[in-house]
Amino acid sequence: MPVDRYAEYTENRNGLEAEPRERLMPRTLQEQLDQVERDIKLFTEFDRAEKARLNCESYLWTAEDRIEWQETQSDNARRLRELLDEREVLRRQLNL
Repeated sequence: MPVDRYAEYTENRNGLEAEPRERLMPRTLQEQLDQVERDIKLFTEFDRAEKARLNCESYLWTAEDRIEWQETQSDNARRLRELLDEREVLRRQLNL
C-alpha cells in the first residue's frame, strides 16, 4: 500500500483509509543526525524570515500580534536549543 507522507493513514487501492501509517523515523544514528541538521536549518531559515517580516511589518501589528510573535519566537528558540543539544549528543555517539 502506498504511504501518503502527509496523511496519517496508508491508503488502499480504493483510496480509503486503511491502517495508521508508521512514523517515518530515521533508523541509524547518522540518519537521525541528518534529520536533526535539516530541522536546525529549517528553524534557522524560518527565524531569519520572521525577523525580516518583523522589520517590514511590525508597525502595522497590534499589541496582541506582537505578543503572539514573541511567544512564537520564544517557542522556536527553545526548540532550536533542543535540536542543537540533540545534535551534540548524536555527534558524540558517532564520535564526530
